[in-house]
Amino acid sequence: MPTDTASPRLTAAREFLKTEAKRIVADPHTNSVFALAYDQFAKLEAGTLAFRDVDGLVDEVHLSLAETRADAFRRQHNGAKPSKTWEGVEARLNALADEGWDAFKTAAEGPTGGIVFTAHPTFALPLDVRRAMASQAEAPTAKTRKALGAALRQDARAWTQSISLPGEHGEVQDALIHAQAAMSAYAALVLDVAANRFTDDWRTLRPALPTLASWVGYDLDGRTDIHWWQSVALRLSEKAMQLTRYAQRLTTLAGQNDDLADLAAALEAAAAHSVADASLFEADLSDPDQLITASESFGQADGARLNKLDDIREALTSIAAEAEMDLARQLLCLEAEMRTLQMGTARIHLRVNAAQVRAVLSRDLGLETEDRDLGRLALQQLSEKARTGGTSQVSLADLFLEQSTARRQIMMCALWLKHIDAGSPIRFLIAEAENPATVMGTLYMARQFGIEQMLDISPLFETPEALETGGRFISRLLDEPQFLDYIKSRGYLSIQLGFSDAGRFIGQVAADMAIERIHNLITQALADKAPGVGLLIFNTHGESMGRGAYPGTFEQRFDHVLSCWTRGQARTRGVALRHEVSFQGGDGFLHFATQTLAETTYGAWCKHVLSDPDECLDDPFYTERDFSWDTYRSLRKWHERLFNDPDYGHLLSDFATNFLVKAGSRQRRRSGGPTGPRALRAISHNATLQQLGVPVNTAAGLGSAIRREIERLITLIDRSPRMRHLLGLAVNARMLTSIPALRAYATVYNPAFWVAIAKHADPDTATAYRRVYYSLQSGETSDSIIRIANRFSIDLGKFDRLLDAISDSQSIEARHEGRLDLHVLHASRQALMMRALSLAAHLPTLSGRHDASLGEFLGLVREMKIGEAAALLERAFPKSSNALDKLKALSTQSSGDPAQGYDELHDDIISPLKEIDRLMHKLTLAIAQAYSAYG
Repeated sequence: MPTDTASPRLTAAREFLKTEAKRIVADPHTNSVFALAYDQFAKLEAGTLAFRDVDGLVDEVHLSLAETRADAFRRQHNGAKPSKTWEGVEARLNALADEGWDAFKTAAEGPTGGIVFTAHPTFALPLDVRRAMASQAEAPTAKTRKALGAALRQDARAWTQSISLPGEHGEVQDALIHAQAAMSAYAALVLDVAANRFTDDWRTLRPALPTLASWVGYDLDGRTDIHWWQSVALRLSEKAMQLTRYAQRLTTLAGQNDDLADLAAALEAAAAHSVADASLFEADLSDPDQLITASESFGQADGARLNKLDDIREALTSIAAEAEMDLARQLLCLEAEMRTLQMGTARIHLRVNAAQVRAVLSRDLGLETEDRDLGRLALQQLSEKARTGGTSQVSLADLFLEQSTARRQIMMCALWLKHIDAGSPIRFLIAEAENPATVMGTLYMARQFGIEQMLDISPLFETPEALETGGRFISRLLDEPQFLDYIKSRGYLSIQLGFSDAGRFIGQVAADMAIERIHNLITQALADKAPGVGLLIFNTHGESMGRGAYPGTFEQRFDHVLSCWTRGQARTRGVALRHEVSFQGGDGFLHFATQTLAETTYGAWCKHVLSDPDECLDDPFYTERDFSWDTYRSLRKWHERLFNDPDYGHLLSDFATNFLVKAGSRQRRRSGGPTGPRALRAISHNATLQQLGVPVNTAAGLGSAIRREIERLITLIDRSPRMRHLLGLAVNARMLTSIPALRAYATVYNPAFWVAIAKHADPDTATAYRRVYYSLQSGETSDSIIRIANRFSIDLGKFDRLLDAISDSQSIEARHEGRLDLHVLHASRQALMMRALSLAAHLPTLSGRHDASLGEFLGLVREMKIGEAAALLERAFPKSSNALDKLKALSTQSSGDPAQGYDELHDDIISPLKEIDRLMHKLTLAIAQAYSAYG
């Protein structure tokens, strides 16, 4: 926190908080956050503090937090120095080369997994802000700091309203440009080391590059706004872009070999066809006439329409075999990239929900998959049906007629493989897969269309039930000969682990422990029942601690989600691992915002997949399993009780939900199905906790987990690297947790507070404060927050005592100091909240013609729907127009005042509310900066 450059205004706010905090010795009810909030509110009411003053204070803190985030980002990225990152990768490659050609070739050509770009709603920060942050992280100067401050000061509300799926897709394509360049740099490095160390053999090397994949535009879990033809159009546009890039690369080399010009021309012609084909799918193909038009052109036989790159890749390797060294290296790099990416900018992940698969099985086959024995009867029947493959062909008319989402997605895969890209495997993710029959049902559908050899069917385990039964789930599938044959033909089993929902339901630390357990259960099942079959683990998480992202180095982050123990156990059991991780939404794409950042990110990933895992054999976290697992169960139970607490549900569904901003094209709540906290998606859940200053799904629970064996837990933490690593996640969240901030929100909604301040106010103001009191008199919100704050306080008090007993823990004074700026932001918001309530209560009684009552309007403000409330008033009380001023100049005027506007009401209430709405939006973004991610 750069206190040395703080303005007198911010310095005064920090000192005010420190002074008030000291009063707790004399008054245990002292709350420094609310004291500052009330001080600002009183000055706003008196007119001695203006909104511009609050705005300036917020901007200063926001810039400070953004700088701090950028500094941490730069450290994570090796000082934003790609050369430093590649040095570590090169050292590892040379170490492998020291073991001889066979060891080097095996490591370099072995599939490793890769990076997946996903577009969850984490685009809260406008693109220009993220670009400015990338510049500040990469090479901070006075100029970049000034640009960052200017970007942060802008009103971001227009950005949030502009977020759309096409915009998200455009952003991921920009990130992929940088990621592909980083991939090319890695390919060149592998070949350089090979050429230096193995002069006779290096041209035969075919490096396997860490893959790039995306589900942006293809993820249908929880959304119905992506039509099948839009996904086809996106895939075709990606094909056109990628073929053009390949052609451009070859064109630059064509002067060194005449055949390369012909290859470039073939790629350019194919790209032109893809552009034309993509345009066919930009129409609304729910219209039969438009569908017929597209069908008449798409997929027609034409030699220029490429759907695989085999011939071109073979030509490149053939030319490279005889070319001079530099050209050969470039051609072999390009061939490796073509082999990895095929005809798209990235590999594709389609995602559906298990319920969508079950709907097909029920409709078409009359099978139910919800029985308690994990659908054994349905599983056996589907295994029998999947025994023989099919040859069903797919046309656009078939996609038009098909009504079930899951089958239509399978059909779309068949269409892609036939007409767009036959060489790239497609991931078929099944969310909420708690039943093996859903996987077997998907295999049955894939075999109907003969595409199972190019489809990686992947169940997603993220709910508490799935994490508990996932090992048995896979073991049961492996008992089915048809499934076993399928994964043997693919060479590996694919699974996905969701850190986000798991962390929401049972707490992030418990979720991490459960996910590590399921990793190991599945590797054991594979070793026992499918020896020689590998395991592809896609660990999907976000940039937030509450979604499983470790707030340290990349090495720590990647080891956190796939521990050295898991990697070591898999190696011992003979199970080859492929590891994938996600970079989600705007926060995740920031790691690829520039070429420099992309190289340091991708290079760190390359180092991870090439590294030799430590055995972790002496780590007591694994040797003392009973105690470790007791800790997990206790921690999980604490969070499950919290999740079911009505006060916790109230906290997540009351006014704080309106602090959230639109941060993506996907809805923040699930439609249909569960209600309460379970209906809130993980990002919105975590974002709400962040905005209230209590990221308890990560910070809480450990203090209460092992109450009777606290000394043993302290010993385990001090001795176990894995336990200390897990604790580090919780500690980081604890540093950003403020019970005083949460209690201060309760005071804003405490009816007794408004009665108290009414007593000393002038008559008009006292009347307004009493109106607020009547609006809040049930005390439901305040009482609920106080109860849940007490619950958090008890647990975190135990956690703090635990931290005090651990070696090298941060002092309590340092923790308090680190939260000062967050307290400034919370206090400023609370002052604005009180000011908004006061303004609303000053509104004159509304007449019947306005179709709204004062109570309804005050209710909108109470819920912090301030923009909505201001808009309602603006419609009901329009401001006078310029036309009325012109009418006054007429020599003949009607009797009475022609001005029918409500200028005074606008000046006194509506305009201030609109300004508060703007500031509240800015405060949300500023607070999110402290957590290095939105949600």
